[in-house]
Amino acid sequence: MIPWTRKGSQIAYLKDLNTHLYMKRKTFSIPLALSLLLVTCTKNDKNKTTTDPDLSPKTSASVTPLGAAVTTPFITAYVEVNSNSFHNPGCYTYGSPAKQDFTFAAIFAANINADANGKPILYFNPQVQSTLNSGNVAYLQSLGIKVLLTVLGNHENAGWGCFTTYAQADSFAVQCKNAVNQYGLDGIDIDDEYSTCTTNTSSLVIALSALRAELGTTKYLTKALFSDTQYFSATYNGKKAGDILDYGWEMSYGNTNYSGRLAPYVSAGMAKTKLGIGVDIGGTDETTAANFVKNNGYAAVMTYNVSTTSQTNLSKVTKALYSNKATNVTANCLQ
Repeated sequence: MIPWTRKGSQIAYLKDLNTHLYMKRKTFSIPLALSLLLVTCTKNDKNKTTTDPDLSPKTSASVTPLGAAVTTPFITAYVEVNSNSFHNPGCYTYGSPAKQDFTFAAIFAANINADANGKPILYFNPQVQSTLNSGNVAYLQSLGIKVLLTVLGNHENAGWGCFTTYAQADSFAVQCKNAVNQYGLDGIDIDDEYSTCTTNTSSLVIALSALRAELGTTKYLTKALFSDTQYFSATYNGKKAGDILDYGWEMSYGNTNYSGRLAPYVSAGMAKTKLGIGVDIGGTDETTAANFVKNNGYAAVMTYNVSTTSQTNLSKVTKALYSNKATNVTANCLQ
């Protein structure tokens, strides 16, 4: 079988030092990936329909994603704020008059930690906290860019795949809602990696149901997609994860089998108009990825880790998506 790679980040947040290390994932084969999934997921919880007696009435009424529709195809920026300024997505434009390159920008990343009792806690390292306090959220929003907070596992016994009851998920969803309200964010982006719990395939749909109930119908719920289609068949109150998510972007960076990357999510019931391809903005496949998205009716290109040096490769994306219009940089803007 032909091996494929996810070339992007492998992040190790060192627990007391709050340090983020960027590492390259090694190439691995599909059989190995499947074997790893079998270690973490039991056969018995696949395709499981979840019910929970503590589901509040507002949940069943508000799980449909109703964040304002955006024009497609669009571009999303992920910014590793441990090493790059969250100001920079606002500096990239295309066309005349200038239009912003990005529709969404994601702060990468807050964490799900576990407290002494094993309760999931929303954690901001110093760089994330500084970003939230910096004024850059409001700055990007003033340009029409919607700001998401990516929430990532942190090598602890807590994570998006760890919830077993609605009550657990709702407790964490309340923390996410409080952060969204306090910092004026437009939504939550889920990255389900680096957790040490025993995962279950019903956790994601439970978490999304709780998030939608707490955040209401005007905030966005998005997901970085990677080796997680097993979570898209479970249902909660008649909804699957793909029904609740607004958008998802697959992040096997460098793998140019774009159809193969997205087909499992389409098969799981997620509309093509909700799906995007992720590229490492320091990689080499920006043009082909953007052409695939545009020519096949998908929603977006997600660009991982936008920085001060991203103009050349962003131009490849905007030229492909927007009638050969190159990316420009606003004078004296990059930080």
